[in-house]
Amino acid sequence: MDTIHIDWGKGVIRFSDVENFKSSRLDGKGFYALLGAVYNPKTEEWGAIKLLYIGQAFEQTLRTRIRQEHPAYECVFDYKKKHSSSKVDIVVMLGVVQSSTVKKLTQQLFNDIECCLVHKNKPLCNTSCKELYSGRDLKIINVGSFYPLTKEHECSETE
Repeated sequence: MDTIHIDWGKGVIRFSDVENFKSSRLDGKGFYALLGAVYNPKTEEWGAIKLLYIGQAFEQTLRTRIRQEHPAYECVFDYKKKHSSSKVDIVVMLGVVQSSTVKKLTQQLFNDIECCLVHKNKPLCNTSCKELYSGRDLKIINVGSFYPLTKEHECSETE
């Protein structure tokens, strides 16, 4: 079983700020999670967090990929509209591979990691991989600010 550590860093970025936000993570490859959340100015923290979508960028930067049109984004922004009275905003968490037992990071490995993350966390707006995982045997360990994701996931085709 291959083991992957993903570092989700600290904090989130408003979806609307992704294009101009200063972050080296946005200018590389990795994973992202779109969340519905409500900002509390008194505590300066995000609450009422709902995992909406998990995606990845391998050939492009995260900044480019996150801002592209995607069929799941209709679901994401419908969630925001339905919860507008509670001031829900769409925010993004960024994850990068910190370490891996796989020698070379490839598009197929990123596909398998994304599928495992979706399979184990069941984001509202993802459609592929929620019910069935069909990649290599993987153990994913999330570090940093990974909430609402679970800390560890093991995925195999035999589940």
